[in-house]
Amino acid sequence: MTIAPLRILHVASEVAPFSKSGGLADVCSSLPPALAEHGHDVVVISPFYGSLREFVSSGYLHTTSITLNNREFPIAFTEHKHLTQRVRYLFIQCEELYGRPGYYYDPATNRDYEDNDARFAMLACAALTWCQLNNWVPQVVHGHDWQSGSLPLFMRSPRFGGLFDNSRFVFTIHNMAFQGRFHGGARVWFDHSDEYAELGGPAEFHGMLNLLKLAIEMADAINTVSPTYAHELRTIEHMGFGLGPLLHKRHSHFFGILNGLDTTVWNPETDEELEVRYTATTLALRNRNKRALCEKCGLQYDQAMPVVSMVTRVSEQKGFSVLLPIVGDLISSPAQLIILGNGDPAYESQLKSLERAYPQRIKLITEYNEPLSHLIYGGTDMFLMPSLFEPCGLSQMMALRYGAPPIARETGGLADTISDYSHNPVSGTGFLFREYSSHALSHALKRAFFMFRDTARWRKIQRHGMKEDFSWRRSARVYEEMYRRALAAPRVFE
Repeated sequence: MTIAPLRILHVASEVAPFSKSGGLADVCSSLPPALAEHGHDVVVISPFYGSLREFVSSGYLHTTSITLNNREFPIAFTEHKHLTQRVRYLFIQCEELYGRPGYYYDPATNRDYEDNDARFAMLACAALTWCQLNNWVPQVVHGHDWQSGSLPLFMRSPRFGGLFDNSRFVFTIHNMAFQGRFHGGARVWFDHSDEYAELGGPAEFHGMLNLLKLAIEMADAINTVSPTYAHELRTIEHMGFGLGPLLHKRHSHFFGILNGLDTTVWNPETDEELEVRYTATTLALRNRNKRALCEKCGLQYDQAMPVVSMVTRVSEQKGFSVLLPIVGDLISSPAQLIILGNGDPAYESQLKSLERAYPQRIKLITEYNEPLSHLIYGGTDMFLMPSLFEPCGLSQMMALRYGAPPIARETGGLADTISDYSHNPVSGTGFLFREYSSHALSHALKRAFFMFRDTARWRKIQRHGMKEDFSWRRSARVYEEMYRRALAAPRVFE
């Protein structure tokens, strides 16, 4: 029996390669094409930030205006035409709201933009307006993270005249820590939200407007990005950031679906950003990438000295509070440390001080550099992820695919994707530790350094990781099942 394809709208605050601050952007650039390959009609809509001006567009498809809170905003929709996938990538151009540096915060002050409530109300409303203008009614409206959390309100708005009454709202939580909390007055940007934002309503949380809570309450299906993270959100109090009980209440509509990886982009056999390309059977060639990486970072190349790398946000979540106390021990092992990322100014300052003290052992690169990230995966010996929590993580998948065994904390998607070699010497792919402490991290690093000296066993660990299948094929099918389950049932919230 032939199953009819679906019309699926993805609404996201970032999508790679156009805008990216984390894994959300990667998912929104790779899940939609995987769904399109299965025959579905897929559209992705995201803001046209100031940084997107470097991308060539096809010009304006539509120009119109949208009124929010009695204010009229001129907007335009533009489309990127240079992608090979059968997916339409559309961008909302609104100079007043999006034509500024950064996505969520001002890079000059490191503070969130005060009008983020209006900026992301516009994202939801404008995405649905595009559907109305084009008479393209999605069966599934798929929102990603709190920035799309107001979609179910606008889907019920009188301005759309019931256009989305038969559509279902599916919501993905990429990171529970970011919830979109605003003062109660922010409700003025969202259509007919008073009844929803009142005390005890789906959008109210401790007197604040909480867009993540709103989306969880009103979604016809909810998922997060790994099975272990889904379990952690429902069962570990601090992991849920106050919303764990709500997810537990909605457990029959809540799923953990592991993210996939765009294996056409992340492939050491074809990656043009590498000094030399290689496969699991030509791993000896990797050392040329290691040499190129060390040269680019101003470090002395030593084949016998392990290079440990991170491509990450510099934040508490990513484990810097347990890493920084043992950096001295790490480099005296001896080893070299490369970090590509930026974030918390206090952590960045400590890392820069360490870099000045040990210029031949530590390199910090704080600007976004996609080509360098590829060379890091293809040249580093080990990849470090000592995360406090990690919803899914894509970096460890990239590291495994490129033959860089990860050293990671056993949490969230890291637990779902890495097999500890010490516990599973037959097919282990990396080194895990459970306790969030410098001591536990140090012990895992020592285990990895010890194994690195045994070239034959190290090659075995590398090959095991490179054979793992992290493509979107399986996960896309699971998303399809979730969509069809939501469509087969009545709308959850009327």
